Amino acid sequence: MSPASRRLTASGEAAHQVHTADEMIAEALLTATAIPLHNPHHDRPGPVPDARPLPAPDQETWTAAKEANRQPREVWSAPDRAADRPFQERPEPLSGDAVLTAALRRGLPIDEAVTTSIRTTRSLDTAQWRSLCHSLMAHPETRRAGVAGAALIAQRVGLRELAWDLLRQLGPDDAARLAPAEYLRAGLAMASPDVARTATTWVRHGFVVDAAVLLEIAKLLFIGDEPEAAAEALDAAGHDAGRSARVQASIDHLAPWIDKVLRPAAPARVPSGQVSFAVLDYKAPDEKVASSNIGDTVQTVASLGHLLRHEGVRLHGDDAVTEPVGFLAGRVRPEQVVPGPGADVHLTLVQRDMSRLDAVPENTWMLAFGWYMHSQFDLRFDFPFHENLQPLFVSFHVNKHAILTPAAVDYLRANGPIGCRDWTTVHLLLNAGVPAFFSGCLTTTIDTVFPADFTPAPAGAPTVYVDTPVPEHDRGGELVTHLHPSVRGNDLARNLYTAVDLLEAYRTRFSRVVTSRLHAFLPSWAIGADVDFRPRNDADIRFSGLLDADEADRRAMREHIRAVLAPAMAKILAGASRDEVYATWRATVADDVERALAVHNAPVPAPSGTSPVDEVVAGVRATRVLVEAAEPRALSAAGRTGAPVPAGTGTITVAVALDGNLRSQMEVVVAGVVRHTDRPVRVIALTRDHTPADHRRLADLFPEVTFEWYACDGIDYGAVLGMLGHITVATMDRLLLPELLPHLDRVIYHDLDALSVVDLAGLFDADLGGAPLAARPSISYNYRHGIGNVIRSTRLLAHDPLAARELVRAMTQRHRYGYRGFNAGILLLDLAVMRADRFTHEFMPYAERYGLNDQDVLNAYAGSRYQQLDARWNAWPTQEIVAEPWLIHWAGPVKPWHETQYVLLKEHWTATEAWLSTRR
Repeated sequence: MSPASRRLTASGEAAHQVHTADEMIAEALLTATAIPLHNPHHDRPGPVPDARPLPAPDQETWTAAKEANRQPREVWSAPDRAADRPFQERPEPLSGDAVLTAALRRGLPIDEAVTTSIRTTRSLDTAQWRSLCHSLMAHPETRRAGVAGAALIAQRVGLRELAWDLLRQLGPDDAARLAPAEYLRAGLAMASPDVARTATTWVRHGFVVDAAVLLEIAKLLFIGDEPEAAAEALDAAGHDAGRSARVQASIDHLAPWIDKVLRPAAPARVPSGQVSFAVLDYKAPDEKVASSNIGDTVQTVASLGHLLRHEGVRLHGDDAVTEPVGFLAGRVRPEQVVPGPGADVHLTLVQRDMSRLDAVPENTWMLAFGWYMHSQFDLRFDFPFHENLQPLFVSFHVNKHAILTPAAVDYLRANGPIGCRDWTTVHLLLNAGVPAFFSGCLTTTIDTVFPADFTPAPAGAPTVYVDTPVPEHDRGGELVTHLHPSVRGNDLARNLYTAVDLLEAYRTRFSRVVTSRLHAFLPSWAIGADVDFRPRNDADIRFSGLLDADEADRRAMREHIRAVLAPAMAKILAGASRDEVYATWRATVADDVERALAVHNAPVPAPSGTSPVDEVVAGVRATRVLVEAAEPRALSAAGRTGAPVPAGTGTITVAVALDGNLRSQMEVVVAGVVRHTDRPVRVIALTRDHTPADHRRLADLFPEVTFEWYACDGIDYGAVLGMLGHITVATMDRLLLPELLPHLDRVIYHDLDALSVVDLAGLFDADLGGAPLAARPSISYNYRHGIGNVIRSTRLLAHDPLAARELVRAMTQRHRYGYRGFNAGILLLDLAVMRADRFTHEFMPYAERYGLNDQDVLNAYAGSRYQQLDARWNAWPTQEIVAEPWLIHWAGPVKPWHETQYVLLKEHWTATEAWLSTRR
């Protein structure tokens, strides 16, 4: 929330919030109303959107509810004259405690109050709620409430395994009462063979009666390939007399999709001599991700130009498709016509995000373009396409690792090379072994169907702002949004005409277009409008190769797309076989693929920090204070009797990094190490804000431990953009360990929110097999994919798009496709290997150049080149069911030393504190 301010007005006026641009945008989305304009085209039914802010649809999805490490949902509409409106008092949202209290006050039992509160709270403080649920789980009388609540939190933050493990503890009866839809979702996500049958039983026997819940169950059964059961659930939802209008609208949306599965339509018979060709539309069973963006239809318009520019094309098929496409055919610029003998083309409408349910004739060709990003009900991507589609990929974009399954990668290889809209997609696909090249954006070619003879906007015409705020100084500026709920429901014809009219307005009604949208900027430029592109994030990976393209680059991109598509399209229209078409395509773009490989493999400049690494290391090493153990332990019991010292009985070396606010936590961590082993212990302490008094205190507490103290106060890593809110910069200092400790070859790095409860010898002596480190792979859906972590990091580099692109290229060069990210809270480090790799010299500058935190730097270095630790060596009570842990790690903002919060297994920390107190 932006800072509060007081206006100097009449006495007694309260302070009000001064809203940021994003907040004003969100307010406009909630308050503006759509006013239809008269449609000047009598041959096309219905209104077109006015150039003003339009009401936004409900875009909330399960994905949008996840934690902030997921990409924020973009706000698509611009505000109206927010500065001219009176200030409005905005009540602060209720806290979680207040929401739960209100539920209890209504008479709900504790378990229903908890689940209802979590489910209905849109902005969830997961740390506070998790603490509450863990506390409830610790007591038998409230355990069920805690389990159910913790499961719902886990599902919202992407911990799918934990959600399922917890929900299974409830049993079917309690699950039906407390979390039926969540239970079904978790079971489907974890491929449980019985969960659909259980949910169907609930519906059939009336265990679930609420229409909204039944609707959610119907959606999940549908995407889980249980259409009959989905139909039952949807029917039951429709018989709930208390269902809201919104629920009924969703029932009406889903019903035809279920019917498409239960009663599939036969594909149209394409007469001999006609070529079957797909026209891409954007409907989907998940109404919340079905496109409401008219920019998608703009892409379809551009794609059709590559069919219609071929001379003598005759259109056949459903009038609902051929009529609007025929309208475009009449607009083709003469200079863009490709001579040819003509062809009869049968058009079939295909939905980009759910083509498998379409009635697609065999051997149907399709230009595959655009952003493939939508997981239906956050469970399933509909990719690869329908088996009868034969795609030519151009202007393709993907940035979600989850869509690039092994089957999808094989599909892309088989139908490649893939023309990519941006260089990020090129690098991701080449890294996966898919032949790919940079094609640029298809919308640069939309001028094919926009005649050159148009009347420009008159002098003095206003500027139009497309999904970007109107600046205060431009009093005459007008607003347009490309996002509107009507787009979801309108048929192809309505959306196509709207897209054409909107683009025509940009070049004939307005003197200038200012936009944050790629598919307003590039098509407006292509058809001759004066346009200014103002993306919200210059480092957005979608823009790599597009944002930095100048006028000449865009013209070359446009002509190249036309040039590479024309030969393959000519073959398609001539009725050539699949093999002939793909052979032509491969030959046409072969040089482009070679150029892309050259770019992909070109060396990335090594980042360098402000201070030379050797100087930083030397400065820290100069602060070294060695405090030898006053009461040193013998190397082994055998050694004390004069027998040879067995292998694996040497000193256990543990490194920690901290600043002044974690002094007491360091004591507990060292206590956990010392009390569970009889071997000598050496502690490497990388500190900030510490004094000799700290050295003496630890030496007095642990006379059996040798301490090496290093002061890191003077090190500056630059703006560490990826630093988590509950972490301090002191954790970055561990990046120095290989160079700082030339006298050591192995060390355990130990976060201070972790506690060993067994002898660490088993970890310290583990065989690394030549790997530089051992770590535990991340289990969160949000962090497990290595390339996904890289993409997430680039979003923080809005100030430096070049750095974002370098990072993607460097990581796709260094690491194989599909590597698993790891948690760096507990590590076994082979310092000798890391020194040989020059880890500190080469990767410490990644923090300053790319804004990476220490965990991301270590992942960037190792990739998949690490030994996987047994989960018990890094057990996460906030992310999994923990049984018999060896080393407990309370990752996240809730810590075991917090007096006002409870977290599972906190008793181990408390017990170690009690043990430590006996030494004071």
